[in-house]
Amino acid sequence: MTNHVHLLLTPQRADSASLSMKHPGQRYVQYVNRSYRRSGTLWEGRFRPC
Repeated sequence: MTNHVHLLLTPQRADSASLSMKHPGQRYVQYVNRSYRRSGTLWEGRFRPC
């Protein structure tokens, strides 16, 4: 499968793995917000199917 990545992490502290995934997620949301001239979280509001 080439559509995702698996990571095998051995953290030194209990919160190291979650913090290392938090940073790229925040950067991605900033990128999307700049690209589409929007603000806020990526998944704000209720889910509304078409």
